[in-house]
Amino acid sequence: MIFARAVYLWLLPVLLMIAWYELKPGKWSNHLFGRELKPLMLRLLDERKRLIKKLLFFAGMFFLVIALAQPQWGERGELLSVPGIDIIFAVDVSKSMLAGDLKPNRLENAKQALRLLAMQMEGNRLGLVAFAGSSFVECPLTGDVGAVQLFLGSLSTSLIPVPGTDLGGAIESAAKAFDRAPTSKAIILITDGEDLSGGGRAAAEVAAGAGIKIFPVGIGTAVGETVPEVDENGRVVGLKRDQKGDLVVSKLDVDLLNEIAGKTGGKALFVAGGGSTLPELMAAIASLPKTKISQKLGYQYLDRFQIFLLLAFVCLVAELVMSERKR
Repeated sequence: MIFARAVYLWLLPVLLMIAWYELKPGKWSNHLFGRELKPLMLRLLDERKRLIKKLLFFAGMFFLVIALAQPQWGERGELLSVPGIDIIFAVDVSKSMLAGDLKPNRLENAKQALRLLAMQMEGNRLGLVAFAGSSFVECPLTGDVGAVQLFLGSLSTSLIPVPGTDLGGAIESAAKAFDRAPTSKAIILITDGEDLSGGGRAAAEVAAGAGIKIFPVGIGTAVGETVPEVDENGRVVGLKRDQKGDLVVSKLDVDLLNEIAGKTGGKALFVAGGGSTLPELMAAIASLPKTKISQKLGYQYLDRFQIFLLLAFVCLVAELVMSERKR
């Protein structure tokens, strides 16, 4: 049990002190009549009934104070509509995301930034898509930020065995993760490579037709970065080479990301040399119109003061109608 207005409980000690004083046997009659006149003056008074009347009165006042303090217990679940945006994080988990030009590496840097972003976006519905040469929905749309952060923590380059970077497939998977609710929809596309499958532009046009805005976040530079070679335990053991023995270099297609953003009304942002685009990205997302989308389950304690109010009423009415006279 909790009390919504516990400040009224300070009346209880005062009430108990008054009750203790008033319920002393014969206190008032001894002072009023003295010991000689008391049997004569109170011959028609039933002391037992008078005591019961006082007990009923103070019990009624006790229950009334408890009712004023508004006791609550039990919970009631209710669905609350929260204004927000539907957002899908599409994260590149290809091997090149292990490059160490951003510490500790590109993927861990992106995960840390997205955790912070998710915390700032509580009240929106968030989802997660992982992609490399193929893609899949890691976490469907949900209002549970903790669940999204849990899935973000599980992202690794071993999730998708298909090598490469398929931006078109990532956009398509993210677009399918949205439901048909008439809400603002945004994809935050985080990648460090080129669109090797070549379907990024077409997928962006389809997303634009569905009212989805894409905010690409490019990690790296157009010059490129060598791709680490990792063993079964995820440890970097060298640099990746192609069939000819040349070093594989992952290059960022800046023009493509700008074009994808432009087609959908989003904005492309770029991270290079350890810089942060988080404030700019948050500002861009915050500018999108919000609608009531989330059906958030809330809990509310139930008021129980009515019980004590009824008890107080019964006690006080019983005290009022009860006679003190002997039969």
